[in-house]
Amino acid sequence: MSLFKIVFVFVLFAPVCLTLHQALKLDQLKTDLLSLLEVKEKPSVSRTRYQVPRYVIDLYRKQAFIDGFTKDGVAPGRTIRTFFRRPKDKRGPHKHLFTFNVTAIRKSEKVAHAELRIFKRRSRLKRCGYFEVTVSRLFRRWEKGSKKWKRKMEAIDSTLVKCRRVGEWMTFNVTTAVKYWAKYPSKNFGLWVSIRGHNAPPSDFHVATGGRKDPFLVEFGIDRAKLQKAKRVRVEEKSTKKKGKSSKEVDRNPTVDKKSADTSVHTRSRRSTSNLCKRHRLFVKFQDLTWDNWIIAPKGFSMYYCTGVCPEVIQKFFDPTNHAIIQNLLHHRYSKSVPAACCVPTKLHSITMLYFEKDGSIVLKEYGEMVASTCGCR
Repeated sequence: MSLFKIVFVFVLFAPVCLTLHQALKLDQLKTDLLSLLEVKEKPSVSRTRYQVPRYVIDLYRKQAFIDGFTKDGVAPGRTIRTFFRRPKDKRGPHKHLFTFNVTAIRKSEKVAHAELRIFKRRSRLKRCGYFEVTVSRLFRRWEKGSKKWKRKMEAIDSTLVKCRRVGEWMTFNVTTAVKYWAKYPSKNFGLWVSIRGHNAPPSDFHVATGGRKDPFLVEFGIDRAKLQKAKRVRVEEKSTKKKGKSSKEVDRNPTVDKKSADTSVHTRSRRSTSNLCKRHRLFVKFQDLTWDNWIIAPKGFSMYYCTGVCPEVIQKFFDPTNHAIIQNLLHHRYSKSVPAACCVPTKLHSITMLYFEKDGSIVLKEYGEMVASTCGCR
């Protein structure tokens, strides 16, 4: 069963007071929904939405509208993951060590880009020069009192930052390291950030920790299978549009003469058109599912659903196929054993969600075919 159908059934038939049997069914629906969202289980979140980095919120707003609808032109199949530094690295002699658990990256995802983002606190000195900050990948596990691990380091990116009286974000390209960790998880020994001062003491360089200024790693991945599927859908949509422009209503149904069409229109005008095939709004609120603590955005989404009767002579407004037109005529004029045309979504749109994973990381992901954009008779 598709996600669209599952949510539709849940919203329409969930009563206000749930019996034990109904509660079990609701739990099963939630489990099915989590499976379709590719979330193994409901995360127990240690962070709050107020600790989500501003940079990640901006990424979501660039990709989606406030209601979650994905903006046109966004690369389909893209997943953006945000990983946070392990708490044990923040204090002590290993404060220059930055380790991240990136095992949430799936084998089906191709790591396209990854970056480490660190917020440097403002300088305490009135006058000073600048710092040279270098990020290196460790090939051995860090050990206190040992220097062997230092011999196995590879510098992957560096930058110069001025000694300023205001704080600022620094970004480092760590794509090679994350690609390696995704392939060999057991060899993830972390990153080492070294500071070299030029007319500025290294002791004046301080990395912010906690809240929205906590260091984090962002990985931009692409799901190959979903990318290929999205490309096929776009090709089919373009092909359908071309056919629609070149075809005319008379050509679509050559078996119906003008007299029968006029009769059908006259008959339809005498009865209410409220039961004709059309789109109806259906808003799914994550708070009602008790999911608002781990889904950051959106607060819910309007998925819509299609229902209603297809008229005997299906006109172009209902975007029918030739097969649906003939089938509906056979149902009304030949035999009721032939099923009538159905009111179904003719175009589906994707939504983008921002949520916490079980390991505490944040996922920005696009889910295709979640919203009924248009309805028609098929």
